[in-house]
This record gives sequence, C-alpha cells and structure tokens, in this order.
Amino acid sequence: MADSAFESKFELLRQISAQYHFLGNSYVYVHIKHPQGDFPSDNIPVKNEGMAMLLVKEGEIDLEINLQRFTIGADCFVVVPHGVTVNYFGYNNPRLEMFMLSFSTDFLHSVNINFTAISIPTFIDRQSPAQKLSESECSLLLKYFDLLNLNASATVNEHIENNIAASLMAAMVYQLVQFHYKRIGSVSATKGQRSCRNAYVHDFMKLVHVHYSRERSVSFYADKLCISPKYLSLLVKETTGKSAARWIDEFVLMEAKNLLRFSGKNVQQVAYALNFSNQSSFGKYFKHMTGQSPTEYQKS
Repeated sequence: MADSAFESKFELLRQISAQYHFLGNSYVYVHIKHPQGDFPSDNIPVKNEGMAMLLVKEGEIDLEINLQRFTIGADCFVVVPHGVTVNYFGYNNPRLEMFMLSFSTDFLHSVNINFTAISIPTFIDRQSPAQKLSESECSLLLKYFDLLNLNASATVNEHIENNIAASLMAAMVYQLVQFHYKRIGSVSATKGQRSCRNAYVHDFMKLVHVHYSRERSVSFYADKLCISPKYLSLLVKETTGKSAARWIDEFVLMEAKNLLRFSGKNVQQVAYALNFSNQSSFGKYFKHMTGQSPTEYQKS
C-alpha cells in the first residue's frame, strides 16, 4: 500500500484474520471473526492513505478519527476517507466480526466514479461516521465484499483483476448512493408525513447533491424550493446547525479535494469542472476555505 506504517498495520491484522488477501498494491481485504488471543493494544494513529471501508457484522469496535473516538456497533458501515488520522481499538473483542476493504490511492485513480457520493451525510445532522444498515442492506453490501475478496485471491491476471475490482468498487459506491437516497426519501414523521420545515431541508440537501458542481448560490436552491434565500438559510441552520451556504461549500470542497487528489486533473481543469470562472477564482475560494492553495493540497 502507500506507506510502511499502513502496511504494518495490516500485517498485524493478518495475525487475527479469518481471511486476508492483497491484490498487488490496489487493495486489501480483511475478515476478522471472533479473534482469539492477544492483540497489541499500543496502537499508533496512522494517516489514512487512499480509502478504507469497514463493515461491522457482530460485536463492536472503537474507531478514532482525527482524535475523536466513536464506537461502531453491529450492522454498521463506515467510510474512512483519504488524509484523516485513524486508529482502531478493540480487535481482541471475542464477539467481533468485521470486514475491511482498504484501497490505495493509485487504485482509486482508476475508478471512474464521483467519490463525493460516499462522503455526503446519510442523515443531515448525524454525529457519528457510522451508517446503520438494515439486514437486507448489510447482506447486499457483504456480497460486494465477498466478490472483491474472491477477486483478490484469484491471482490469474492482475491487470484484469484490477479492472474487475474497479468495476465492483464503482458498483458498490452507487449502491451506497442508492441507500442514501432511500433514507432521504424515508426520513419522515409517523405514517409518512414530514413537517413542511423538514421537507424543505431534506429537499435542499437532495438539490445540493445534484447541483453543487455547477451552482454555489443559496438563491438558486431557494428558487427551486419557491422560498426566499433568507428563509431557507434559517431553516437549514435551525435543523442542522450549519448554514445553507456552509453545506454547499462542504459538497464543493469534498469534490474539489477528491478531484485534486484522485482524478489526475490539473488545478485549472478542476476549476472548470466545478464551474469556477477561472483558476484564480477557484484558488482564492479553496485557500479561503482550507488555508491551502489547490497546488499545496494536491502535493500534500
């Protein structure tokens, strides 16, 4: 994978894994089931390179992301994005069954999807990185994990296996997007009726997901919802704790970061992809929001 600390973490996991497969430098599949024996407790936080996906089937595990600790329970799914500092605790829980896929940066470059799709919040104001899955959703997602495991263990033609993996990864991401839209559609009051205020906020989030790469104006979304920008901003702020403008910026920034890191596009191409008038205006926007220029972020 990307660095020795990252690889050594997986080497430790190999000791307690029921199944463990690498596909070259593309990804690793790990299945931990009811681990026996001791596992080193002096874990060291590691900066995540690439992208990791975790699915906890039984028991629970503690996950520390950027020094904030979360407990991930059964039937919960987590995406650990590139660049965050991550640490894992509780591998020696005898009730634990967990599946992990970790994809390298180079592999992600080959996958033709919009990675923002799996970074958007499933629930607008949720405080945990974990997404609770239904039994059917968990079963379906496990099939993708199983296929990627079988692909990694095939060892027939690595070039073909990488292409298979890229297609499976893209399909899994779009499946996650479908889960997301299902939840947006089902977030409602009892008997399927939402309050008018909540309806506006959820419809706003759906619109941002569709239009953020072209439209960054709150007034655009307010017009779509037939309310004033001021009223929309008030509703979104009261419901989520963040302003409408901030939500739009978060979608734009997530996509900008993914394009800069994973797409192979230069800064000017990213600027145009996100509908900025020129590279300079995009650079000023990005630095104002992140404290780094696009070029500095791309090289970091």
